[in-house]
Amino acid sequence: MTDDISFEISLFVEHGREQEAVDFYSSAFGAIVVEPYSLDGVLMGFAMRFGAMPVAVAGSNPRREENPSYGGPFFPKAAGSVSAIFTLIVGDIECAMQRAIEAGAVTRDVVQVDVLGRRVASIFDPFGHIWALVERRAETVTLAA
Repeated sequence: MTDDISFEISLFVEHGREQEAVDFYSSAFGAIVVEPYSLDGVLMGFAMRFGAMPVAVAGSNPRREENPSYGGPFFPKAAGSVSAIFTLIVGDIECAMQRAIEAGAVTRDVVQVDVLGRRVASIFDPFGHIWALVERRAETVTLAA
């Protein structure tokens, strides 16, 4: 690998729900809109940042939906019918869960301790995607004797 490689996620929602998705991700997770993009005057999606991570939020192409032989990407047709889980590292998991639920998410797993000793929870966003929330561990400081 070289230093010129970067990574971006493209998250697809049902066409026509792009603005709703951006509003949810901004309210629930504090994501920031970098810029909207359109094609022939029709809103197609948004470039966003979730912390330092660039994420494109786009509407699934209706023509591809009508003819699945074209192949995806498609939006989730039911909560959790996805092939990936998005993980957010948060400072306060209760606060993060509350913000997401108030913005329209549904609880998938309540706050609990996982096998690695981390506090975790998960939600379904209003578009069917699964988000795992992992609480950032406090830094441990060791003092030299």
